[in-house]
Amino acid sequence: MLIRDFNMSDVPQIIPLMKQLGYPTTEDQFQQRMLNIHTLPNYQTFVAEEQNEIVGMLGLSLQQFYEYDEIFVQVGAFIVDEKFRGKGIGKQLLHTCEKWAKKQSARKILINSGNREERENSHQLYAVRGYEAKSIGFEKISKCNRCYPDFC
Repeated sequence: MLIRDFNMSDVPQIIPLMKQLGYPTTEDQFQQRMLNIHTLPNYQTFVAEEQNEIVGMLGLSLQQFYEYDEIFVQVGAFIVDEKFRGKGIGKQLLHTCEKWAKKQSARKILINSGNREERENSHQLYAVRGYEAKSIGFEKISKCNRCYPDFC
């Protein structure tokens, strides 16, 4: 198992992972998204590779708290291929996240994860690694494209 920095040639192998995560995308869309992300200095993407196959991905961003003087790491994307789950890959990716956060002098690591049945195993992994369920999230999506970003 190799955990390494993402590179653009990984895009085709990550498309099925994004679908498993619940965010299907096309290769062109994801390619553009990753090109944009790679221009942002506070973002880092890691992949887990097993025998030249991408089996996991972790997307991180370094952010500043409004309420404290410290910075934190936000996990924006975290997925292990369903065929490879239960083999410690998620633990290794989280360990990589924690090492990166420490290197950045981050105070906390925040992970958002939906309250859906298919995410329960992930929640157990987080708890075992010392993460606590702390908050509830809300979202509002614009009802039409013509009003964006006015949120009609």
